Amino acid sequence: MINWPPALVTEVAERRVVVFVGAGISKAAHANMPSWPSLLGDMSKKLSKKKDRELVKRLIRYERLLDAAELINSQLLPADRRAILEDRFKITPVPVSEVYEHILALDPKVCITTNYDQFIERNFDHYSGGMSSHQVRFYNYEGFISYLRSPARVILKIHGCITEPSNIVLDKKSYFNAKAQNPGIYEAIKALCTVNTVLFLGYSMGDPDIQLILEDINAKAKSDHRHFALVPKFEHPSLRNANQHTYNVEFIEYPSGRHDLVPTALKELADAVVATRASSGSRV
Repeated sequence: MINWPPALVTEVAERRVVVFVGAGISKAAHANMPSWPSLLGDMSKKLSKKKDRELVKRLIRYERLLDAAELINSQLLPADRRAILEDRFKITPVPVSEVYEHILALDPKVCITTNYDQFIERNFDHYSGGMSSHQVRFYNYEGFISYLRSPARVILKIHGCITEPSNIVLDKKSYFNAKAQNPGIYEAIKALCTVNTVLFLGYSMGDPDIQLILEDINAKAKSDHRHFALVPKFEHPSLRNANQHTYNVEFIEYPSGRHDLVPTALKELADAVVATRASSGSRV
C-alpha cells in the first residue's frame, strides 16, 4: 500500500501535472526490458579491446553512464549499435500492461518519456479503444509548441524512439546535439516543469536529463510546491533528503526491486484521481 499525497491527487485531478515515464514502467510491463546500465553493459561486450570493456564496467560502477555510452559509441560499429538497440527495444508484439491503463486514467495532456520502446503509445491506443488518445512526437519535432497551445494530448519522446534508431539519444555527443539543434523543445520542457507539477514514474534520479532540468528550475524558480517521484526506496534517508532538497521532489518510495508493486500503486492513484474529479463535478 502506497500513500499518495493528497496534494498530488488534487494536482492530477485538476490536470496540472506533466507525467514523465521512465524505464521502470517499461520493466513493470515487460520484465526483460533493460535498465540503462544493463544496456550499456550489453553493448560493451561488442567492443574489440579488453581494456575498453573493462573501462566501461568501471564507468558504469561509478555511475558515469554518459561517459560509458560515449566510449561505446566511439568504438562500436553503427550496424552493431542498431542491432543491439532493436533487439532490446523492438519488442513484438508490444506487451499490453495495465500499468499504462492506470497512467492513461490520469488523463495527462503531456506525457514525456526517455524510453526508446513503443510501449506507452501502443498501450494508450489499446486502452483508449484505438482512438489514438495521445499523438507521439520526438525531440526534433518543430511544431511541439503548437501542440501545447492546442487541445491535443501528446507523448514527447525526448530521447528518440526505436522506430528511428539513428536518432536515438544515448551518449554525451547526442545529448549535446539534441539540445543544440532543438533548443525550443528543451526550453518548452523547462517551462512546463516550472509552471506545472511533475510526476516521475519509473525513474531513478540518476538520469542526466532529469537532473539538469530540475536543477535549473529549482535554482532559478524556487517554489513551495514540490514535484513527485515514485521510486525504489533509497539506501539511506540522507540520500533521499539530499535529492529532495536539490531537486524539490517529494519521493514516494516502494521496496527496492519490487517493480511488480507499481501497477497496483498507480491504480490506487488513478482511482483517487477519478473519485476526486467526480466529487468536484470535473470530467472523468
